[in-house]
Amino acid sequence: MNTSASYEYSYLTFLKQFPVFILLLVCFQLIGITCSLIYSQAELFLWVNRLHDPMADQIFMLITHLGDWPVTVAIAFIFLFINWRHSFLLVSTMLYTGFFTQVIKMIVKHPRPAVFFEHGEAIYTIKDYVLQNSLSFPSGHTTCIFSLTITLSYIFVSQRRQPWFFLIALLVALSRVYLSQHFFKDLLAGSLIGTFFALHLIWLFERSEWFHKKNTNSNLLEFLKKGKKPVS
Repeated sequence: MNTSASYEYSYLTFLKQFPVFILLLVCFQLIGITCSLIYSQAELFLWVNRLHDPMADQIFMLITHLGDWPVTVAIAFIFLFINWRHSFLLVSTMLYTGFFTQVIKMIVKHPRPAVFFEHGEAIYTIKDYVLQNSLSFPSGHTTCIFSLTITLSYIFVSQRRQPWFFLIALLVALSRVYLSQHFFKDLLAGSLIGTFFALHLIWLFERSEWFHKKNTNSNLLEFLKKGKKPVS
């Protein structure tokens, strides 16, 4: 199969396949940037920090785990039984976006809220909930969840004009501020990296001939069935 004609399109053209997700992300960025120009990151953090509620504490402590890398790995494992290519995409985009996130973290070395406010205004913390103290920018959980949801948007074509994947990612991102783990700027950066770096990698794969071969669209069950066929 010659893919040079079928899959040679620009990255910008590829992005147009995800109008709702990207539109909502742009709105989120504009609101975040506008608020950051009016208020300091400390003021924005403290505004959220004063909104704590016991029930919300439990909900956000649960939701935030969707941004843990094992969740992506677990979903990728499930896709081994559905489609090799999609399983590979989920792990690849997670590693690709995670790599750039960790590099930026090591360069910036911005303190987490727990350290930032250590000698200043007292902040609300959830009892027995462990707070991180270093490498705040950008948010790794936010990067991971946006990478996961935009990759799932690619996989489930019917959902590309629906807001649900973005809203899930947004809730996980906001949980990081609510749980006193990050500042808003960490979320803004993480959502951009997770979305556009993941899409960039998928676009690169889309342009590769191997990505469209029949074997990459197989799955573990088909592989096992082939292995059980009697030799004639």
